[in-house]
Amino acid sequence: MNILITGSNGFVGSKLMWELESNGHKVIGVDISDHCDAIKHPNTQSGDIRNASDLDKTFSAFHMQYLSNIELIIHCAAAKHDFGIKREEYFSHNENGTKTLLEFAQQHQINKLIYISTVSVFGHPKGKSNEETPYNPDHPYGESKLAGEILSIDWQKMDSDRELIVLRPTVIYGPNNFANVYNLIDMLHRRALLTIGRGDHIKSIVSLNTMLEMISFAIPMLKPGYQHFNCVDEPYISLHELMQIVANNPGFKMPKFTIPIRLAIGIGLIFDVPAKLLSIDLPVNSDRMRKFATATHFCASKIRQAGYVQTRSIQESVAEMCAWYIAKQKNS
Repeated sequence: MNILITGSNGFVGSKLMWELESNGHKVIGVDISDHCDAIKHPNTQSGDIRNASDLDKTFSAFHMQYLSNIELIIHCAAAKHDFGIKREEYFSHNENGTKTLLEFAQQHQINKLIYISTVSVFGHPKGKSNEETPYNPDHPYGESKLAGEILSIDWQKMDSDRELIVLRPTVIYGPNNFANVYNLIDMLHRRALLTIGRGDHIKSIVSLNTMLEMISFAIPMLKPGYQHFNCVDEPYISLHELMQIVANNPGFKMPKFTIPIRLAIGIGLIFDVPAKLLSIDLPVNSDRMRKFATATHFCASKIRQAGYVQTRSIQESVAEMCAWYIAKQKNS
């Protein structure tokens, strides 16, 4: 299939370019940033999805290279950080960028879309949740991604022949990712003295390997209409179990002491001040402390019932990331 991947220099998009090409697809990517932590695919174009002319240039580049037109868009591009991004910027990228992309799709008669959303559209529901959990985002990131979801659903409804799949990953982890799981790994390597609370709450995660598999699985599932799936590794494990999996790898150890959740959030509030003043994303902030201590029990049985089979265990994926982390420390 002929595929356009937005955010093709990002954590997921950069790997997805190579993965889909190796599976026989023809790919082209577009990204606002020229920086890529992984190996950059040569078919990545520099461009902003909020700019229609940049998308048109990408379409023309694909046609010139392959003498055919784009059939499917996989929309990975997004603005995402706890701090350092203003509310307006979230919506500029995640809502307005999606709007421009959908207009581009309509103009060029591209009727297939896989929208990479997030479980953040559900906020922090109590207990176990699934695809039918009501929307309730509690952060501008989730709100803006939900806005993009709604635009995509409306786009599909405009033409019954259009094919839309929304994939909602939880926290994605793997080599070259420096977000939540990286911070946990870093803590258990450098500062393995304190942890927050008992850690008996479920923390949903999904490896990059699983995410790539789920996207590849979704492509042949496309059909007229709208489908949506959560993306989560199984089995569902607690924070303490995740920490123990990390600690089982060479160079990591479990913390010796715990501190109350309220104290941890208080410490995070101190770091919020410089983060907001300087518009930077610090490794410690109150939002991360709350997330660390909050259950995120999202289920992904729906995509498995459709036939997806996870090929790599959490232990294997975490071990791969830990090995990458240790190698990175030695080379830095």
